[in-house]
Amino acid sequence: MVKHLFRTLTWPEVKERAAQGSVIVIPVAAIEQHGYHLPVDTDNVLVEHVTEEAALRSEGLILTVPMIHYGFNEHNMGFPGTVNIRETVFIDFCYDVAHSFVRQGFDRIVFVNGHGSNQMLCNLAARRIVNTTRALCGAVAHWALAKEAVDRLRESEFPGGMAHACEFETAMYMYLKPELVQADKMVQRETPSKQNNFLFDDLFGSGPVHMVNRWSRITESGVEGDPMLATPEKGREFSECSIKNLIAFAKLFRAYEVPPDADFNYKNEKL
Repeated sequence: MVKHLFRTLTWPEVKERAAQGSVIVIPVAAIEQHGYHLPVDTDNVLVEHVTEEAALRSEGLILTVPMIHYGFNEHNMGFPGTVNIRETVFIDFCYDVAHSFVRQGFDRIVFVNGHGSNQMLCNLAARRIVNTTRALCGAVAHWALAKEAVDRLRESEFPGGMAHACEFETAMYMYLKPELVQADKMVQRETPSKQNNFLFDDLFGSGPVHMVNRWSRITESGVEGDPMLATPEKGREFSECSIKNLIAFAKLFRAYEVPPDADFNYKNEKL
């Protein structure tokens, strides 16, 4: 069987996989509070499962590398269990990790994110790779890859019902590690993101104005959504949909040819 985890390769094997054109997948997550009922490693567990399973099933196309465990989390520092990485440090760190793979010869890289506040920063790190190298680099949240299953199975209200320690995240954790979910401590229908018609949040769509308040100002439990609607069966469907779509994207990403650069600027010979 083809090795699917970067950490298990020797350096000659890494060189070979770069020559073969493997797509590097970098899982990115966070250690943070997830209400009374989920462990602080929720983001890590979910995105690691999706990315490693996708690599396992991809027949050598995807090579999943060790996770970036900590994320940008200042808004959650009012709750114990949260670790924060400053946004500028986080972007630079993600860029350096991805750039290391470019220097090894890999030219298709994807950040797969498991923590909402990381997303815009992963986007910027990916853009920097594209702007400074010949490699292509993208960024996606793993839940975005599950949209087909979510549209079919979601019961929580929109917006706000799927945002944090919610129906989506709780269902996936129930599926992956049911023994660690404290169902008797779930808080029902706490949706602090629904401020007004301009300010609201959900994993599957936010309001026209983006603002993330300090979490301890707006929620006592730390939950944003309705975990009471979660089931392990939903979690399996969400997970399988994300895995399937990550593999599908990797195939398209690998096949995409990079057009040559063009420079349409006026050539001033005096400069």
